[in-house]
Amino acid sequence: MNLPDLAKHFKDSDELKHEIVRDIGSFAVALLAVFPSPQGDMLRLAGSGTLVNFGEDHAILTAAHVWEEVLKSAAKFGITVTENIDHRFLIDTNAIVPLRLQKPTGWNEWGPDIVLLRIPNEFVGKINAHKSFYHPTIDGIAKFDSNHVEMWMLMGAPSEFGKFTQNHADLEMQGTFLGDEIPHERNGFDYLDFRISVPSPGVPQSFGGVSGGGLWKVMLYYSNKIQWARNLEGVAFFELPIEAGKRTVRCHGPETVSSMLSPPAK
Repeated sequence: MNLPDLAKHFKDSDELKHEIVRDIGSFAVALLAVFPSPQGDMLRLAGSGTLVNFGEDHAILTAAHVWEEVLKSAAKFGITVTENIDHRFLIDTNAIVPLRLQKPTGWNEWGPDIVLLRIPNEFVGKINAHKSFYHPTIDGIAKFDSNHVEMWMLMGAPSEFGKFTQNHADLEMQGTFLGDEIPHERNGFDYLDFRISVPSPGVPQSFGGVSGGGLWKVMLYYSNKIQWARNLEGVAFFELPIEAGKRTVRCHGPETVSSMLSPPAK
């Protein structure tokens, strides 16, 4: 199968797209903050994140502002671990340790805006029963000699598509396939911008709730059958105003992510 036919097959195949989204979704979580109130617990969607291995630790890679502006002040920290089942998975916020926190002196469109949140060991097994932790050197893309089609996908939980009450959230982790990237470098950090047409079927007007979600590179190739591989290469943290019918979403890029996920020095 040649590359144009491979690209067309992907474009026309909802089944293949769904398979890719489900696989990458096994690493993705929505992040929720729980605040006590006289009327009972109040639930707030803080953003999205990716479960990762970090040396001997397990952590959530997300945007720093998700932690600093929402989760840090909450009584409890919640994550989504199963689909289509009403559940609560809460951790005391004071048990979460921020690792390699990168944040600006003042929030702006260039960040830096990325952090690893260490998960206490006693919760890892319960999460692993339903989810997977991404290991950069094991789960990353293999090096293929064959020609391949590359694409980008952003994984997160858009608040626009969620349903919320004071103490309940009905959320969906959604994979959005993107067009070509626009790279930037600034103050030692790399960035990838994506211009997304809005409105488009299945695409939110605003990417609120997707902050901290993983940006994935997907490689589609043919070797007796259609196969694919994926690698975590970015973290979404900012959206710019809509211009000419397109919303720009900004992500930290692969060099920043690689630096964040490199094993800690012993």
